Amino acid sequence: MDFDGAIYGQTFDNLENAIHAASMRQTRIAQNIANIESDNYSKNASFADALDKAKANQENKGGGVTAVRFNAKEELENVQGRKENKQAMIDNELSNLAENNLKLTSYSQLLSSKLKILRKVVTLGKG
Repeated sequence: MDFDGAIYGQTFDNLENAIHAASMRQTRIAQNIANIESDNYSKNASFADALDKAKANQENKGGGVTAVRFNAKEELENVQGRKENKQAMIDNELSNLAENNLKLTSYSQLLSSKLKILRKVVTLGKG
């Protein structure tokens, strides 16, 4: 075990990773909330996924992968269904945001207490 590992231990690395992951989740959830009102919003969907799905649909229908058909009736039904679900999606994302915020706060407080203990050790209890 190296000197840093002996002083800090795995706890600091674990807390650092947990704080980083919670911060990234916070950003993703905030982006989801911001984009819910966008047309064709789909949680955590990517352009690559949508393109692959369109290509697979065309290949299954025997069409070329370069042509993607637009069905207005299907799209309208999808939009109407999404409008009905948007409030539920917002509520769900806000719940996720609150839960993640509690985790992030807990990790930060735990890290702070660990640093206070380390400070006491380094200053021989005088600080």
